[in-house]
Amino acid sequence: MISLGNIRASSAPWLLIPAALYMSSYVGGDNFWGDHNYGPASGEFAAWGITVITPAVAGSAAWEAGRQKVLGGIRETSARNVVQQWLWAIRPVMALHLTLVAAAIALAKLTVGVWPAGAGLLAVAHLLVLPCGWMIIGWVVGLFCPRAVAAPAVAVGTWAWLAVPPSISSPSWRHLTGFETEGSTLTDTLDPLVYFIPWLVTAGFAGALLLMAGARRRPWLVAASAALVVGTLLGGRSLVADWGFSPLTKARLGHTVCIGREPAVCVPEEYETDAAKIRLQALPALKALGGSGVPFPMALRLASADLPAEPGTWPLYWSPDTSLEQLDIDLARSAVTGTAALHGVRDCRQPSIAATWALLKVGVNEKKVQESTTPQEWAQLLRIRELSAKQQAKWFTSTVQDQTHCVAGIT
Repeated sequence: MISLGNIRASSAPWLLIPAALYMSSYVGGDNFWGDHNYGPASGEFAAWGITVITPAVAGSAAWEAGRQKVLGGIRETSARNVVQQWLWAIRPVMALHLTLVAAAIALAKLTVGVWPAGAGLLAVAHLLVLPCGWMIIGWVVGLFCPRAVAAPAVAVGTWAWLAVPPSISSPSWRHLTGFETEGSTLTDTLDPLVYFIPWLVTAGFAGALLLMAGARRRPWLVAASAALVVGTLLGGRSLVADWGFSPLTKARLGHTVCIGREPAVCVPEEYETDAAKIRLQALPALKALGGSGVPFPMALRLASADLPAEPGTWPLYWSPDTSLEQLDIDLARSAVTGTAALHGVRDCRQPSIAATWALLKVGVNEKKVQESTTPQEWAQLLRIRELSAKQQAKWFTSTVQDQTHCVAGIT
């Protein structure tokens, strides 16, 4: 149990309120652009607190290390061994850490509407694991530098490592730090490597600093420490080199419920209560497309674009904030993908004249559609619309099968 004297003498109480207030500027409604009432999004939004929790924990650990160093010979007469002394000394920092994690989760719950769940639990684990690595780094720095210098230097350095890379042009660095500004969607979740790689990088830094601590007795450890840092950075960058600016994701599977028949509407289990409403809103547009000769879907499924569409199933593009007009627009896009799948073709899901034709059929404002097309494409559409309904349907089917609108390198 932590003694009151240990708490009073530590830096943790002085950091708690400022850190919590600063964290509320990160884990707040203005910064959230994900899906509400979605467990993975809640956990990942709480993980934004990593930019505050980690510097606070690292700085506090550096201060506590300096405080223990001042004790000098008193520690040598203690009945506790070195490990027990360290665990006792670091307890206020651990208490600060856990309190700030709880605050981040509570703030995320207030914003998103639900507690972290599913893939969001790994994001919560990220809040627990990553700061521990920096806690060790802060402690070692605090042992070798005056605490008045070590604590702010470690805190600022940690914050810079986490917060600066997302703003620079090189995409690789941002994936090594552990602070990701992009999260899971309803169809795709962050790959666990998004968290594991920063844990390994931080462990490499901590290991290098521990090696440096023994350099007074063994000077060759300086070279070993430098080699470990370089190897950690190069190895980490090689693992994330092909990610681009966005973190690695994987298709979300096994969390879907389906409501209704012809078409059935399949959505993530978190939004089961919205499925019937989506189906009713989609029916007018689907009937309009069916009346124009487009094959009627057996199901509308909200699923990852990485998964091929099954014949008879159209992709559903939807989120809790989707308006009725946007749903009609997205159903026009779905018609292209679904019709292509019906003929054994995987649609590239890029803008096409076939999708523009479908927009007009579902009743999207003609002026808006014209403004979104080139004069040449609009003139072609006008000629197509002069054909009979049967000929237009035949043209639509042929166009989506050809996939001539696809441009390599664009998703």
